[in-house]
Amino acid sequence: MNAFRLTFMLAASVALAACSMPNPYSSQPAPVRTSGSSQPSQPMPPSQPLPPPVTQPPVIEMPSAPPAPIPEVRNASLERLVDGLSAKLKNSAALNEVAGPVLLDNIRNQAGSPVDTSGLTARLRSSLSGQLNFADGAKVSSLRQQLAYQGGRADMAALVRLGKQSGADYLLSTELTRSGSNMKLQGQLMELASGELLWSDSVSGR
Repeated sequence: MNAFRLTFMLAASVALAACSMPNPYSSQPAPVRTSGSSQPSQPMPPSQPLPPPVTQPPVIEMPSAPPAPIPEVRNASLERLVDGLSAKLKNSAALNEVAGPVLLDNIRNQAGSPVDTSGLTARLRSSLSGQLNFADGAKVSSLRQQLAYQGGRADMAALVRLGKQSGADYLLSTELTRSGSNMKLQGQLMELASGELLWSDSVSGR
């Protein structure tokens, strides 16, 4: 009997203890502990607007300065060049080898400014007429109109053809060029049959 009572009392004590324990399935939430500092969080400052992009000013192309005008060529200076070239040819040994008519081509103007090449060519012809026998001018003018020209002047092949058709044995050609304010007149004498260059020289001046 005592053993039964003791067993009953132990069972009753366990049941009472079980009733006093908290229900794990209760709806009451467990307390939450915050970790870290207990200081309240600072509010984030408002974002600043981005500055507008810097635009480069447009590049304006300035027009280039016009080229400086070519200084006017004085006729007196060019006449001195013609006389100087004529004197050099007269004093050359090549003049003694000329034994037939000579075709005198008009002075080719490569100076970049208007020049009276016809007048200068006539001056050169007059200066050399005592030493050279020039081909008939009228016949040369007539044949010149029938030949092909390039850029307003005959090329060397056309001049050789012109000389042969005019009955000339030699060709005297001249060219006027400019370097800054310095003018240069260059001439050459060629035998038409062989193409041999008998003489070449130049004079310069301002």
